Amino acid sequence: MNTENFKPLKNLTIDFIQDKQMEIMFQYEPSEREVFENFDIDVYEDQETFKKYCWRITEEITEALEDMEHPQHFKEEITDAFNFLVELYSLYGWKMSDLGTIFQEGYPDPPEFNKRISEDFSLKVIKAIGLSANLLKNRKWRQSQYLVDLLVFEKRFKDIWLWFEYLVYWSGISKEDLFDEWSKKYQVNIFRLDSKY
Repeated sequence: MNTENFKPLKNLTIDFIQDKQMEIMFQYEPSEREVFENFDIDVYEDQETFKKYCWRITEEITEALEDMEHPQHFKEEITDAFNFLVELYSLYGWKMSDLGTIFQEGYPDPPEFNKRISEDFSLKVIKAIGLSANLLKNRKWRQSQYLVDLLVFEKRFKDIWLWFEYLVYWSGISKEDLFDEWSKKYQVNIFRLDSKY
């Protein structure tokens, strides 16, 4: 069972997607619920969890970059990155709709898929992820732990989403395309959970 077996759900909002993505994630990883409910960016273990989600996003984007000859494959991997990005913002306690995104305001039809532009924006997202995670300096072996400079961190953290939106748009993926692809993957995950696939 894969995404080709499902039709997209319609009239989705970013808040709906965030809520449903978290429901699915907690079904796959029930132990994460407590981490999400008690997350503290200044605690070493929580910083490591944050970095784990950063890596998941980075991994999906690099999978997309590995096969630039097939725009559909690129879109599928970017959708996987989107899933983990939604989870990362949820971990920090932010609603996606509060980010003031172009996904809410809408944007004109995106241009055709262009490998060079898509690669450039992919690297900008990865850089923004690295710059955010680099502010998390607590280490297991340190006697004292450091508070995160939230003014700098939260600006960088918002930048990840901004660059990701540009990546989606300039890769020829409309908001509807992304939401449709997400909804098909969501239905696949529901099927797998229900059938114990």
